[in-house]
Amino acid sequence: MKHTFVLAVTVLALGSLGFAGTPGQTEGDGNQQADNAVQETIAPATSTSPDATTTCAHTFTSGNNNTYLSYCVTANGNIPQIQTPFGLLQLGSDGEGYGLCQESPAVQYHDYGSSDTGNWKAPTLVSLTTTAVKIARTTSDGHFTLTQTITMVPQTSSITIAMAITNHQAVAKKVYILRYADSNPNGSAQQGINATHNGVYSWLDSRFPSFPPGGLQLQNVGNPPFLYWQGFARTVDYGPNACDFAANSTIAVIENSGSMTMAYVGTVYANGTKTVTVTYRGM
Repeated sequence: MKHTFVLAVTVLALGSLGFAGTPGQTEGDGNQQADNAVQETIAPATSTSPDATTTCAHTFTSGNNNTYLSYCVTANGNIPQIQTPFGLLQLGSDGEGYGLCQESPAVQYHDYGSSDTGNWKAPTLVSLTTTAVKIARTTSDGHFTLTQTITMVPQTSSITIAMAITNHQAVAKKVYILRYADSNPNGSAQQGINATHNGVYSWLDSRFPSFPPGGLQLQNVGNPPFLYWQGFARTVDYGPNACDFAANSTIAVIENSGSMTMAYVGTVYANGTKTVTVTYRGM
């Protein structure tokens, strides 16, 4: 089912969600713990913005059999299809993509392929090679530019996504940045999903006998420039409101349909840029 979100902004506390920052640290860099995060009330609409697309614009392939990786990227920088290893698809129909939230005043921007907030300008193709595509996209208010560099890594049959956020405003802004995927490991909507501080993973094992075992992981890469980051196992397929990224998540293992989110919280200074990096890899 496709979703578009209509914003009605309110400021609420998320204290009961129990977010964890980097072990042994407190939120710095202009951040407070994410229990002071902004939540927006969202209502499903009946149609998807014409800006949203799941049409493949660029396809990348490497390896064979167990090392096989094939995926495609839309003009907007979504990844609607991942096949790894050969013959096994890893994503569902609710999409894959990115979300951004400005905390104050609260504004959310997202594009999950099957749905978006409709407040992005048209994308710009910055560069394209046989292993990487770089796409820039500015919000319609001109406040932020998201520049994504999506790179195939044949040595590990993985996809690395660097997401650089530039704040064009004259003041620093606290932002939330996330990557979301409707995971269907090896083609199964029913799956196990769990999360850690550094990522989320969905899998099939003997509890799911109708499909071969395997799965997909969405993981943070390296040392983010923010002191808060966390993976979330979500109990719904559709993508989150970027200003309420922990909604519909659980700390228990999900054994049903669901989705994955990797989220970051931090400050981007006036006219500054900060980059977070994630990777997709089969299991």
